[in-house]
Amino acid sequence: MSGKEQSISFYRSGGNPDLFIKAYDHTLRLWQVSVESVYIPSSFGLTHVLAAGPEGAEPLVLLHGFGFSSTAWFGNIQALSAGYRIYAIDFPGDINKSRSTRPIKNKADCAAWFTEMLDGLHIEKANVCGHSYGGFLALVLAARLSSRIHKIIALAPGASLQPQSKEFFIRSLLAGMLPTTKRINRLMDYMTGKGNTINQTIKDQFIAAMQNALPRTKLFISYLKDVELELIKVPVLLLIGDQDIQYDVEKAVARARKVIQGIEVTVIPGTGHGLPLEKPDIVNRFMLDFLGRKS
Repeated sequence: MSGKEQSISFYRSGGNPDLFIKAYDHTLRLWQVSVESVYIPSSFGLTHVLAAGPEGAEPLVLLHGFGFSSTAWFGNIQALSAGYRIYAIDFPGDINKSRSTRPIKNKADCAAWFTEMLDGLHIEKANVCGHSYGGFLALVLAARLSSRIHKIIALAPGASLQPQSKEFFIRSLLAGMLPTTKRINRLMDYMTGKGNTINQTIKDQFIAAMQNALPRTKLFISYLKDVELELIKVPVLLLIGDQDIQYDVEKAVARARKVIQGIEVTVIPGTGHGLPLEKPDIVNRFMLDFLGRKS
């Protein structure tokens, strides 16, 4: 790539790309399934996708949380890829292997990019699951691209249903601006439910990501208005931990049930914001049950 097609670097001044790529590849080894790494061209650059599962099976697109990349699905991939063709997408502009040349600035851009992804992967209609930031994206896409989506699973969607707390925002901001190992570890512990642990390999990747790079994402999570959520007509499963610290869980659940037609909601006890990382087996069970039912 050159000129206007040159990739937008998300590495910090003095950041070491090799350290992050090494950490990414190290986490990917936790998948323990056959995985294919592909790049899909779009008007926003090259999007990196990790594909697994039987070719020809029903497609399931996975959208990761902010700063973690698609490798974070290591606890879910074996169960999900047994019966579905998985496409774990590295969202352009975040810290991952995608090569962004034009930022996704708004929800319309996001829908246009996702349409190009589906076309590039030769998918007419897909199930979509997203965690945190990816959950926000999944809800945005469900409202704008219902003709291309079969079912949506939102795992602790970022903001979307309620504004995020000031403490959550400030802690996240400080970890990005002053990314010491101690501060980043404290942020991950703060987001994790009491008594739960997060695999050290993915924690090390997140540390390497934040210390060597800075997301260039222009589409930020936000509170989705009623008129947006009311556009969602596809089946939706919302999974959220009872200890999620980003907003009031009860208020988020009540609003989801009120505004999103036919939504299924499960609050998982003893779980924080990192649902698929903290309780992967439980999350997998709910996901597969939801996906396997006829809509």
